[in-house]
This record gives sequence, C-alpha cells and structure tokens, in this order.
Amino acid sequence: MCDRCAGVATGRARRAMAAGDLGRYPVTTALLAINIIAFVIQLLSGQALTYWGANIGPLTLSGQYWRLFSAGFLHGGFFHIAVNVWCLWSLGRLSERLFGKWQTLAIYMVTGVGGALLSIQSNPNHSELGASGAIFGIVGSVMAGVKFGDLDISTGEKRAIFSSVLSFAVLNFILGFSDFGSSIFGHVDNMCHLGGFVSGLLVGLPLGAFARKHQLLQLATVVITSLVLFAAGRELVQTDGPAAQKRVAMMEAQRGNYLGAAEYLEKYTANDPHDEKALLDLGNLYALAGQRDKAINAFQRALKANPDSYDAKEALQSLEAPLSPGKK
Repeated sequence: MCDRCAGVATGRARRAMAAGDLGRYPVTTALLAINIIAFVIQLLSGQALTYWGANIGPLTLSGQYWRLFSAGFLHGGFFHIAVNVWCLWSLGRLSERLFGKWQTLAIYMVTGVGGALLSIQSNPNHSELGASGAIFGIVGSVMAGVKFGDLDISTGEKRAIFSSVLSFAVLNFILGFSDFGSSIFGHVDNMCHLGGFVSGLLVGLPLGAFARKHQLLQLATVVITSLVLFAAGRELVQTDGPAAQKRVAMMEAQRGNYLGAAEYLEKYTANDPHDEKALLDLGNLYALAGQRDKAINAFQRALKANPDSYDAKEALQSLEAPLSPGKK
C-alpha cells in the first residue's frame, strides 16, 4: 500500500472509530441496547430477577415458557453484563457481516433458547440468566458457517475467523469447567453455554451454506431449528413439568399464596388424578384460603384415589359437619 492509500485508509479508520459502528450493525446495537436498558430497569425497580423473567426451572417448566426468551436479556451484576456486552459487540458485528441482519437476530433468539433449555434440562431446579448462551450460539454459528458454508470471504479470512472463534470457545469452556474460572467469574452455567453453542452449530451450517442463495432457504433452516428446539422443550415439559408444578405450588404456599399454590396443584392433579398426597395438599390449600366447597371437592377426589384414606375421611368429616348457630 502506497503512502497516500495508507493515509486514506487510516483516515477512514479514524472516522469509523469516532462515529462508531452503531449504524452499520443495527441488530447488534439493538440487542446491546435492550440488554443494557433491561439491566438499568431491573436495578432501579428493586424487583427480584424472578419478577423480570429469569429462567427459573420450576416456573418455566410449569408453563411460564416466555422465561426461555426473557432470561437472555437479564444479568446478575455489573461484571456479568460488562463481559457479555463486550463479547456480544465483537461477535454480533461479525455475525451481521457474515450472515446478515435478521439472520443474526434469529441466531441470538434461537440459540439463547437452546442454551436455556439445556440449562434447566441438566437441573430442573436451576435458575439461569444472561446473554452468554446466545453469545456462544453466535460462536457456534460462525464456526459452522465459516468452516462449511459458502460465505463471500477469502480463504485466508475464513481461517483467521475460524481460529479466532475456536480459541474463544475453547478458552471459555476450559475456564467455565475449572476452579480457576469459577474464582474469577463466579458461578458459570456451562450447560447454558453448551446448549447455545450446539444450537449455533445446527443453525450456522445451513445459514452459511445458503448465504449466496435465496434467503428463503436460510429462513427455512431457522424455522426447522426452532421446531427441533420446540420438540426438545415439549419433551422436557412432559418429563419434568408435573414435578415442577408441585415445586412451584410449595413455593407459593410458603409465601402464603394459597390460591396460587392451589392453581398449580390443580394442573398437576389434572394429569395425575391418583396422587392422594397432592389431592390432600390441594384440599388443605383451599381450606386455608377459605374455599370450603373446593376443599371438599379436593378431599373427595383424594378419597376416590384411595378409599381407605384416613386423612381424607377426617378432613371431609370436619368440613361437612353442620355449622354452629350464628356462623355462616
């Protein structure tokens, strides 16, 4: 490069740095803004992260599936969000340049859900939040797209990008599974990272392969990957959902929300009408909430599940006894 060309290139680089790349990478900029705004709001509100949508295993598996999406925009502290913002800014711009705008948004959302699913699959009582699952999803997508796709970049650039993101993935997985990494970053949700990474590999390969072809093919691959995750989530709910409903009912009862707890136990007993213990608990919850008729119904169902149930008979005898004069 001659001196004049070098000077022009240097000037362009300085202007780009001064103006920033916000306008050139709108999706990455928007994702960063949402993460930062969500963090500020949750700090100012003083509400717990559960309120804002952290991926709490029992709650998610009990029917609050939106937590699989919202958790990808929440963070537990300044260091947590600072690291994720830095990684997302670097990798998001790379993804937009290689795949495109809506493709990067799809990668973030789909792989974020993939990471959240594997996180609670590995431990249904676990809670998870943060953008790192989606960030590892971008890493997996870039690796697969660059290695096996048909991206419009040179062979040398492909090797450089692949080597860079591979080093990022290996280093972070090693740190995540080591005591040294835990001492620096605190608790690291490696299952979330792994779920996002694998989801990224699944979606990144076809996105890269169809990069120079019709975008409908790319959209079809995103839809197919989403359906695969939907099927995995449905299986997870069918396997762990009933137990999760009982756990949430216990949590609500401990908070004194007896009707809320009863609502979850109603869902559980609808699928398992032979669980005498759950029906007895349901009756007790309705009794504590002053719902006499519903309590009687629950105890009658418990007696139907076990005709010899002493607890159900005793509770029914107490509830069905005539009210004393003056009481309503």
